[in-house]
Amino acid sequence: MEKVYYNELPRPTFRWMKVNHLEMDPLASGTLVPYQPEIRKEGDAIAIRAYHGEDWPDTDTFTGANASELERAVHHGNTGIGITVPAGTTGAVWLKYTLSDVEKRIDGVLKVQVGDDSDVQLFLTFEGGAEQGSVNLAEYFELGDHANIKVSKIQLHDDNTRHVEHRYAVGGKKSTVDYVSAELGASKSIIYYKTDLNHDENEFNSQAMYMGNKDQIFDFSYWVPTQGVKTNTNILTTGALMDTSKKYFRGTIDFLRGGKKAVGSESDVCLLLDKGVHSISVPLLLCKEDDVIGNHASSAGQIDKDKLFYLMSRGFNEAGARLIIVESNIRPVIDALGDKELENKAIQAVREKMQFCHKKGDCYDKCTQRFPHFD
Repeated sequence: MEKVYYNELPRPTFRWMKVNHLEMDPLASGTLVPYQPEIRKEGDAIAIRAYHGEDWPDTDTFTGANASELERAVHHGNTGIGITVPAGTTGAVWLKYTLSDVEKRIDGVLKVQVGDDSDVQLFLTFEGGAEQGSVNLAEYFELGDHANIKVSKIQLHDDNTRHVEHRYAVGGKKSTVDYVSAELGASKSIIYYKTDLNHDENEFNSQAMYMGNKDQIFDFSYWVPTQGVKTNTNILTTGALMDTSKKYFRGTIDFLRGGKKAVGSESDVCLLLDKGVHSISVPLLLCKEDDVIGNHASSAGQIDKDKLFYLMSRGFNEAGARLIIVESNIRPVIDALGDKELENKAIQAVREKMQFCHKKGDCYDKCTQRFPHFD
């Protein structure tokens, strides 16, 4: 089977470095069963309808993680949701996508339109799985002036599932897009973000955490063209890898001509818990405008032995000490999800992966009594 490229860098670097894209088999094809996620909302003015890809951005604007699979999601999928938030509205929407042996594939679209001076939260949950299961979801967030959206996501698919998301956002003046993501499940998680900061004082923030074990692959790609005046970009990915898992980060903040006084920062932090893990980080800053501030950073390393010794000297066993250090990195992202149910699911998944206090019992009870912050 011919390999396909995912999450290609918008400006490729040296080919011999092998960081320009992720090369994998294409998503499996097959019969699609019509699918409807579980939906809940707060805010009577928010309208939710079926959406079939009309008015989707053209391919010159957005090609997603992979152009062919984006096309399949938008125009040949089995699910489509459109959410409209009228001007001057506040509210929240919860969407839950669940794979099963009956519904093995989810290919579809999600479009959210946020009117002027509106503020909305969107909570996305991805669960379940199936043999050769897959999620291929295209998301489009369109904001008016002074509008804000926060998208909180938790992904908990089983080891047989591939998860692909294509995320595109564009906003009006002084609009803000916030993403908070907990990537924990699936055999392969491929997430592509493009956010156009075309208008003055646009803001884009993204926090993502991951916890890899076995042979999981996490691939994060960001492209933020910045052309408005006084825009602000903040990107953070942080997590830990065990066994033979892998993580790729490609972040591109593109300061275009005219985007004066723009500020952009990107950071990638990875804890390497085993010798067989693999972490690649490519934080890029491209610049055609001189009156900007850009910061990029990347770090990967093993757990500090002095920290481990200190915690073990305070009564923790090695597994507990390792968990505390990992949690200290990822907990701020989990706490930012903004929904207690999602936060609890995320932290429980981390502890189960690290095989620490994952079942109620004497060990768990003693630990939570002595250290209440564990619960």
